[in-house]
Amino acid sequence: MFKKLLAAVGVGGAEVETELLTAGVQPGGVVRGVIRLRGGKVPQEIPGVLVEFVTRVEHEGKDSEVDLMRGFGRTRVAGAVNLPPEQVVEFPFELVAPLETPITFYDNRHLRGTQVSVRTILEISGAIDATDTDPIGVGALPAQHTILAAIEGLGFRLHSADVEAGRLRGVRTQTLPFYQEIEFHGSRRYPRLKQLEVTFVADQHGMDVILEGDKKAGLISSGRDLVNLLRVDYAQVDQVNWAAELDGRLSSMGSGWL
Repeated sequence: MFKKLLAAVGVGGAEVETELLTAGVQPGGVVRGVIRLRGGKVPQEIPGVLVEFVTRVEHEGKDSEVDLMRGFGRTRVAGAVNLPPEQVVEFPFELVAPLETPITFYDNRHLRGTQVSVRTILEISGAIDATDTDPIGVGALPAQHTILAAIEGLGFRLHSADVEAGRLRGVRTQTLPFYQEIEFHGSRRYPRLKQLEVTFVADQHGMDVILEGDKKAGLISSGRDLVNLLRVDYAQVDQVNWAAELDGRLSSMGSGWL
């Protein structure tokens, strides 16, 4: 459905519609679509047409958390467009999903708390940019699916996911100014870990996986967060017993040795 541009463009302003031809995507994949502009009652010049992904990002403030919509992976679709009255012009586009794009689906389940959309931006001279936003599903990469399935196999229960602003220490590559945390409830197998948060930072050859466990307080120790990092290479992911590898790391985290 066409959406009217902001009133600031003037009487008889244009309308915009974005149609996504790709139902879902994985990090590193391509979203294809068409942007349609329909002229209003007067000629209109639009300096630029752009598309990008957008997700809700938590920013930790001094006293509270603030959620902001953050764009990423922006691509310019067209330069200056002269839009005649009541005419429709179309612009096909391809938008590449960065490898660090937050995932919204795993094992045919929606990750509650994370949403990714494609946002169309029309640069309007003398006005706030007009936008049109369309949600899209982002599925887990095969290597991400393997790690998440192994964690569930060890008794952890998938709970939710969110995206947080900031930079991670110790990872090889992080190109986006935020990262996703996928949260699991604790497993009976590791009674000292109340919950587990998993973060993926992917590149073309593999990904860093950050495991953060919330350890329960003991008789002589206080509760605290424990972090472990491992590197997963795509070429060797099927050659590793991830249940055993993760069990060793999580057991150490639960005992407090890491």
